[in-house]
Amino acid sequence: MNESDVIVVGGGVIGSALTYYLSLLGKKALLLEKADLCHGSAGATDGYITPHTKKPGYHLELALKSCEIYETLAQELETDIDFELDLHCGGIQACEDEMQWELISANARELIKSGLALSMLDITQARRIEPALSPKLRGALYSPIASSVNPFRLTQAYTDAAKRHGARVMIETEVRSLVFEGERVVGVSTNRGDFHAEYIVNCCGSWGASVAKMAGLTMPIVPKRGQIIVSEPVAPLLNTVMQSGIYPIIKFHPERITDEKVFRLGLAFGIEQTKDGSLLIGGTRELAGFDRGNTPEAIEAVLKTVSRYIPAILDLNFIRCFSGLRPHTPDGLPILGKVKSVPGFVMCCGHEGDGIALAPITGKLVAEDLVYDKTSFPIEPCAAERFFESAPERNGAAGF
Repeated sequence: MNESDVIVVGGGVIGSALTYYLSLLGKKALLLEKADLCHGSAGATDGYITPHTKKPGYHLELALKSCEIYETLAQELETDIDFELDLHCGGIQACEDEMQWELISANARELIKSGLALSMLDITQARRIEPALSPKLRGALYSPIASSVNPFRLTQAYTDAAKRHGARVMIETEVRSLVFEGERVVGVSTNRGDFHAEYIVNCCGSWGASVAKMAGLTMPIVPKRGQIIVSEPVAPLLNTVMQSGIYPIIKFHPERITDEKVFRLGLAFGIEQTKDGSLLIGGTRELAGFDRGNTPEAIEAVLKTVSRYIPAILDLNFIRCFSGLRPHTPDGLPILGKVKSVPGFVMCCGHEGDGIALAPITGKLVAEDLVYDKTSFPIEPCAAERFFESAPERNGAAGF
């Protein structure tokens, strides 16, 4: 019998962070991944750490707690892996028109009330920070504390640190069903045998609903496809991580979107320049099931949009495209903590586009929940119970 204290299912950034914090607190943790680390969302995303893109209130407070951890994370993990953390590189939301300016300004006022340092800049001021911006733009929101990180390397760094604290990591290990004793989950059945633990944690991101179904739970986690375009390495072009002004409107005010294509594709963009000089341009939030393919329509639409904000991209060569899936929930918050109706089963997924930004704090808090039965910051707003009232029904769903 393979025994652990906690089994973490899913080897993305959330699962790796949780495994680290569990092992740091003395738990015998086992991380199981059906393919390889970063096979899911963590391997197909940008690395934004941008609290100014969160809703004022609990969501923002959670993000700021995560930012606090990032401040000292490189020293804490004591790893040889450089996860390319660029602290306080700054973040910009560029406004193309008056509607974007008004809505972003209103949101900024609420964020400032919550204690976040922000500025609304006219385009002349904004171009002093980002000269590549088009002078035709209305202006921009600027956040000096926004940061960025390499998601692949962050996941590897967390996993490396977890192993040094005694955790086990098994790749190519597919969880096919849960093992029950009465009403309690006590383990998992995989292609490599059965493993048992006091707690089983679902860190499967966009596939989290499938694993929850094994426990008889219907979780409203829906994948949203994000298509990303990569340029050739170029000389320094950007100083910050940047989003278009339509980005928060699609997230928070979709009723204001009148363009059918923008609404259907979730057509906004985020752009950053990596350490090697490549530009990563991510630009869609599409309901396309689990299809991770790229589409000419979306790629063309994203690049046309970006060119209005940053005309210099018209002179660049783009070398490849890829897509990732964001695990969307109805209220935009992840699902965290022990599920009361299914003893032994724990949720830690549903972060949508916030997986990188929130990985440190959600990993830490869920670890505290399992070790101490209480947390240093409340996770009740993220409880699974907010999405269901009836008792779960067991079934034989399989495949993770």
